[in-house]
Amino acid sequence: MSKVNKNFKRLILLIALGGIGLAAIFLTAQYKEFSKDKIEQIDKIKTKSMMTEVEGEIIEYSIIGSGVPVLIIHGAGGGYDQGLLLADRFLPKDNMIIAVSRFGYLNTPLSQNPTPENQAAMYRGLLDKLGIDKVHVVAVSDGGPSGLKFSINYPERVKSLTMICAKSKTPPKLTFVQSAVFGTIFENDFLFWMITKYIQSDLMNVLGVSKEVQQKMTKDEIEMAREFFSIMNPISLRKNGIYNANVQFAELSSKDYPIWKINAPTLVVHAKDDTLQPFYYAEYTHGKIPNSTLLSFEEGGHMFFSHHDEISETIRGFFDKAN
Repeated sequence: MSKVNKNFKRLILLIALGGIGLAAIFLTAQYKEFSKDKIEQIDKIKTKSMMTEVEGEIIEYSIIGSGVPVLIIHGAGGGYDQGLLLADRFLPKDNMIIAVSRFGYLNTPLSQNPTPENQAAMYRGLLDKLGIDKVHVVAVSDGGPSGLKFSINYPERVKSLTMICAKSKTPPKLTFVQSAVFGTIFENDFLFWMITKYIQSDLMNVLGVSKEVQQKMTKDEIEMAREFFSIMNPISLRKNGIYNANVQFAELSSKDYPIWKINAPTLVVHAKDDTLQPFYYAEYTHGKIPNSTLLSFEEGGHMFFSHHDEISETIRGFFDKAN
């Protein structure tokens, strides 16, 4: 081997080692920032969190505002904090917002039987403890099944039901990419934090907001999306709930969910290009619940970008009629 070839190989080795060294320095710095953010986020969760026992089970919740009470039920990757964020975006400001954490999210542990039916019973027990008779129910995304169960089982407690991009039928199988996401990034807090920080656009695409919709987002919507994904950290506090939903929602049969029995005024909000919660959920919900109204959009994705004001105004009018 010539001296030139040896020197060239040494140069390549040095470059490779230098790259590894720089990567190690970068990841070390990022991990320090992640550790700080994780502590801050956990502390933030504690500030508005309240817990109570219902029939031997613990449920976490938070209350803001005053007025006619609204029970908001969060979606996948959420917790009461996601509920508060979505309430601030979509719901009238003159209501009492009761945001809950579903089974396996934040400080609501998994029940021995963590079904949507038992979750609905927990909502009823919480309202009993709070001395609240009737509420507007707002179910978002994976909050749909327990919102439907509550409305079916306890109709006397429901002023109205709003289903926002909410699941109501047996879901399609996860795509290969979605399966990979569920099987990897939800298993590691640091990895998920890095993804939400550096490739948030790709995560949004996987979770129901197409690249085309993202290109039309306003600065306000970009900030809302940033906060939405930021509060999913640390994902370990939400992982059990995410995985439990995959089990509980594998089959949502009409026998178990006779939604045609719901007699409360119902508003169904959905975008046709939502790739996370398909539009046929909305068609089914609207078609089966007798007293329902459908607000649909051709585009907007799972987070309804470009339509927030219209949705907010519609919900306000809907609540006013149902009070």
